[in-house]
Amino acid sequence: MNPEKRSRSMQCAWWLAAGTAVALSFSGTAAADLPVETVGSVETLPAQHPETWIYAHDTNFYALSDGKVVVVDVGAGSHEMRGSIPAGQFASFIASSTRPELYVAETYYEKRIRGTRFDVVTVYDKSTLALVAEIELPGGKRGQLVTFENTLQLLNGERWLAVFNFTPAASVTIIDVVDRKILSEAQIAGCSLIYPAGARSFVSLCSDDTMLVTQLDDAGQVAKQFHTDRFFNADTDPLFMVPAMIGRVAYLPSFNGDVQPIDLGADTPKVLPRWSMLGEEDKAGKWRPGGWQMVTADSAGRLYVLMHADGYNGSHKNGGSEVWVFDVASGKRLERRVLKNWGISIEVTAGKDPYLVVTNSDFTLDVYRAKSGEFVRMIGDHIAEMPLLLHAVH
Repeated sequence: MNPEKRSRSMQCAWWLAAGTAVALSFSGTAAADLPVETVGSVETLPAQHPETWIYAHDTNFYALSDGKVVVVDVGAGSHEMRGSIPAGQFASFIASSTRPELYVAETYYEKRIRGTRFDVVTVYDKSTLALVAEIELPGGKRGQLVTFENTLQLLNGERWLAVFNFTPAASVTIIDVVDRKILSEAQIAGCSLIYPAGARSFVSLCSDDTMLVTQLDDAGQVAKQFHTDRFFNADTDPLFMVPAMIGRVAYLPSFNGDVQPIDLGADTPKVLPRWSMLGEEDKAGKWRPGGWQMVTADSAGRLYVLMHADGYNGSHKNGGSEVWVFDVASGKRLERRVLKNWGISIEVTAGKDPYLVVTNSDFTLDVYRAKSGEFVRMIGDHIAEMPLLLHAVH
């Protein structure tokens, strides 16, 4: 080493030693003067989450194993995030309305992204968001797909949990969430997803334009399965698989702008008359529904649908610039709401003064008054990376 470099090296070493000594001196002084502080602060949430709260499911394409469900108070002016729970690898989520529990069906690997696969239903406490239990799902069957509400549903007075499997054979696992055990597995070949019906039945949409009805006995075993008559045409006008529920009636939009209601109040569903959301001027403008979660409803029974103009075959996932509001009894459009930002998913909170929450194209949340359409605020990207699915508290 030449003399100049050696001199610089010695100077750096001297300053580093001097700085360390000063830091240690101040550290000793602080320890003597300040009381010992308890590290960490734990707070709890109410056992019944308020109506202004939603669960924003963050799929997080940037790191799929680090997905989460975020508890958000959209009625708050600040500090909207109330907490979060993990939801890894294309997870499914549902909240119980009859017990203080949240359920996540998720997948993990022994070495994070490889190794032995583990599928589980994880149970969390609503107040603490702490893990309560894990129910292992055997066979590596759980369907891993971009999340829909109807991949995880509660049945039988919320005592049973139904998990959608896809390997690509389709089936549904029935779990007793009180006893934390698996009861049965129902095969639903050629069909998809879970729509609760009656007391302890469910239906699934099928590729042959029918629904498969699965009726369960009081032990959670398959008692009967049968197909309905054909009631739509998947080649010419497919149905979106994400309905809005008003009471026990599911309202499924079609790609071309119809609404197909299905009464799920009994063990055998009843297909109701379909109606169009489009007038002649709307059809001329090629208006169509679109987005990931493109339909929702409020407690007054009004239907909200995310719409876009200049639609075409394949634009069904594009989202929309407007939300249209309908009276389902008459099929009449009540309002057209022009959104501040392009929308991808929509949800309406519960209660008498609900909010319309929109996941926009920047993956932040726009909050509106559902009754008036007034824009209230934007909740920023500190909440979630990709909140594709929004669940209102019920």
